Amino acid sequence: MMNNNQQPSRPNRGAHQPNPTRTYSQTRRPTRMSKAEIARRQFIAKCIIVVCMTLVLGGGVFLLFRSGPFSKSSSKKETTITTTAGTVVTTAATSASEITSGTTALPEDLTGYTVILDPGHGGWDRGTSYPYNSDQNEEPTITIRIANILADELRGRGATVYVTRTEDNYYSLYYRIAEIHLICMDIAKERGILPFSAEREQELRASLQKIKEVNDNSYDKGGMGFMAGTGVGSDLKELFEMEYQLPDVVLLSIHINAHYDDNTHEPVNHHGIEVTYVTDDAVNEYESKPKNQTAGAPVRDAYHGRPNEHNQLYAQTLYDAIIAGTPELKSNMDKPVYTANWAIIRKVGLVGTLLEFGFISHETDRAILLDDAQLKTVCSSVADGLEEYFKQIR
Repeated sequence: MMNNNQQPSRPNRGAHQPNPTRTYSQTRRPTRMSKAEIARRQFIAKCIIVVCMTLVLGGGVFLLFRSGPFSKSSSKKETTITTTAGTVVTTAATSASEITSGTTALPEDLTGYTVILDPGHGGWDRGTSYPYNSDQNEEPTITIRIANILADELRGRGATVYVTRTEDNYYSLYYRIAEIHLICMDIAKERGILPFSAEREQELRASLQKIKEVNDNSYDKGGMGFMAGTGVGSDLKELFEMEYQLPDVVLLSIHINAHYDDNTHEPVNHHGIEVTYVTDDAVNEYESKPKNQTAGAPVRDAYHGRPNEHNQLYAQTLYDAIIAGTPELKSNMDKPVYTANWAIIRKVGLVGTLLEFGFISHETDRAILLDDAQLKTVCSSVADGLEEYFKQIR
């Protein structure tokens, strides 16, 4: 078969044509090739060698880039983050280059995302209960159960999860806020995006640890630390700006509602979930009123810079997902998703929300809150809402 790289040789019309009936020994011996013919054949042979070498080398380079040191990293890799408590969490992370390339299918789970869960109350701070002011069906034990179920659900979908309270102990509001800032510092440092010097990092860590040691919500005892007062001071601003660089990290504070008649202490017919979030305008309006200012604490200028739209989207997406999965938890309030000024979300730069998982004072809500099987359904819906939120912002 003729090689595709060779040209068919032209017949030598001046040569003697052998008699086809003769044997080879009877024919005249072929004449010696001319120098021009030899040169032509040598040139063709060199061309063939060059083409073959090019194909071999090209294939080697291709394989090197596919599997060698120049190959693209996998879209999922193992990373470890050490928390301030010393716990190491391992999770799969998604390559940012593949997320933004538009050529690779985006993950439909929570791989590569981080959720900080904050179960409200605990210890002597018992929150709500049913019956009214009893030691039964208390908020701190229910929020811990929800946090544990939700953490399992989120980790099962690939998320990294931190929990500010894992036991029924008292941790002040500002203790938990300080812990959230420390977790964010750990994450930013692990990623190499800590925006301040090592000396400044130690100063901020020491201030946050002091707040945790005081473990008190009062200003005069130092429990609020640099987070006391209105507006945003320079220390808190540095932490806010660091946390704005963590769009894949969100905060969810878990609470339980209750509503009783002030006189009879009988339950009022309020039920369903409520989801609250902060915006600059809402916070500034709240802090401008003297009754909301801590005596002696600094009064600063109004602050602008929070991720207002993302906070609202996050809260609304969670509400929609939960009532889609458990319609019984649809609120009978006029506005179940609204702005509020809880310190746990006001003093943190992360996208966050405070979610009331239902009214313990309402029979239907209570049946769901006390049933682990139904709570698993609710927590699965929360995870769905988180997936939808992250899908919308990327």
